[in-house]
Amino acid sequence: MKYFLSVFIALLVFGCSPSLYKPDVADAKLQESLLAGRKIYVSRCSNCHNLHLPKEFTSEIWKKQVDLMQVRAGISDDEKNLILNYLLYDKK
Repeated sequence: MKYFLSVFIALLVFGCSPSLYKPDVADAKLQESLLAGRKIYVSRCSNCHNLHLPKEFTSEIWKKQVDLMQVRAGISDDEKNLILNYLLYDKK
């Protein structure tokens, strides 16, 4: 019973939170790259903590945070660049 209550509360909290945007750009190659960065961000970063919306932080803070988390999360330089491209896309 305790397990089901925990799951219910988690679904309620996450269900009411704003969702991460899925980029929709005309350039197919850019679209593919942004979606790849989003996928890595969601799958790797959510393993240790709740995800933040891209607009929550400035470009400078995102760059520092992703640099700090890269080693902890075992993210390659290519993956880091994809994540940053996704997170910073709307800030350009």
